[in-house]
Amino acid sequence: MFYAVLICALALLCVAAVEFCYMMFLESVVRQHKRRVSELERENAALRLELEETESLLQTDETDGELWPEVLDRDDYRVR
Repeated sequence: MFYAVLICALALLCVAAVEFCYMMFLESVVRQHKRRVSELERENAALRLELEETESLLQTDETDGELWPEVLDRDDYRVR
């Protein structure tokens, strides 16, 4: 009887240890995801600023005149 109780206690201890390790793994994954989300938010803010600058440049170009660049001659595309 004593051995059965001991085996059950050890089995529960092993299950608790596995669950603890899995919980620690999930917490590290969540930290990595939070770090990645903050990086993406910073990149998004930088890209938004760049987009706003580009839009303002386009608006000033539209008022100045022609919006499209000149077309290059076909001779410029030849491989030498």
